[in-house]
Amino acid sequence: MRVNYKDLEKYSEEILLKGGFDAEESAFMAKELVMANLVGYDSHGVIRIPQYLDQMKMGKIVPGAKIEIVKETPTTAIVDGHLKFGQMVGYAMADIVMKKAKQYGMGCAVSLNAAHAGRVGSYTEYIAKQGFIAFCTVSLCYDKPLAPWGAKESKMGTNPISWAVPRKGSFPVFMDGSMTVVAEGKVRTYVQKGLKCPEGWIMDGEGHDTTDPMALYRDPPGTIYPVGGKNSGGVKGSALAVMANMFSLALANDDYWSHDKQLAENGIFLMAIDPDAFFGREAYEAQVLNHSDYIKSAKPADGFDKVMMPGEYEHENYERLTREGIDLPPDTWNGLIAIAKELGCEWSKDLEAAETTASFVRY
Repeated sequence: MRVNYKDLEKYSEEILLKGGFDAEESAFMAKELVMANLVGYDSHGVIRIPQYLDQMKMGKIVPGAKIEIVKETPTTAIVDGHLKFGQMVGYAMADIVMKKAKQYGMGCAVSLNAAHAGRVGSYTEYIAKQGFIAFCTVSLCYDKPLAPWGAKESKMGTNPISWAVPRKGSFPVFMDGSMTVVAEGKVRTYVQKGLKCPEGWIMDGEGHDTTDPMALYRDPPGTIYPVGGKNSGGVKGSALAVMANMFSLALANDDYWSHDKQLAENGIFLMAIDPDAFFGREAYEAQVLNHSDYIKSAKPADGFDKVMMPGEYEHENYERLTREGIDLPPDTWNGLIAIAKELGCEWSKDLEAAETTASFVRY
């Protein structure tokens, strides 16, 4: 089902509002979720709405919660989200670290009590668009679904990492990716589409390779390989996931195995650096452009039309999907309609869809 992004924002906002979130939260999150779809991250888009409604009922997301700085120095801060939407916590942290970076050259912060943080690149790209260099790690506050190198059981989350830098006269160069070969949410999209996963993504609960995406959600739960896959490259992805924990959780004096499972879902570490503290913002942005142009000048390999910089895929998706609309899998669209009808949303009254949300797998 192809849906205009502005309509999808309106539909999502009404679902969240009817579901119990306040007007500010509903409008903010509708835009943020649809933006994830627009840049090609369906795994972090409107597919997450049922999850967030469920988490609110379980007390894992608290509508109207206030974000608070509980400790800070001129260049650092500890930010307590009090179980507000993780995306709203992340953007608040971005504003905090940019303010510090503008004054002192750099700023960094860690979070406490943040709900699911969504698309990590949102924060670093936002910072880079203001002319700062950004770095972010996010860790899951539980031990699924990443199997560390050499293991057949999970001990870490997907633990995404993102960098972003400003570029003269163009969109930022930014990288955003989980330290598993694929984000868990991407596996959800294969469930929704009724497709098998590519080989080399996941293992079942017994440690055997599988292409069945539902293997990740059964008992015992499956696992996702670290970045680099099952061969020797996976050791690097596993190491990066470990280091994400050391920034996002250990620095916040936290873990996820020595106490009862937390309500919080993510720990966030976020840093901003002001290029003016070095050779200047103008010089830096020009160098990023020079580097980008040189890298893109490489001859494309067979099967490729061009060499792309990090962030170019997202930028091109955004440009195309704002024109063409977002193509939602039937199960996603039908599930949203079913939820909207249950909540009494105006937009769904004249629409027909299967009255089920069964394919919205939980994790």
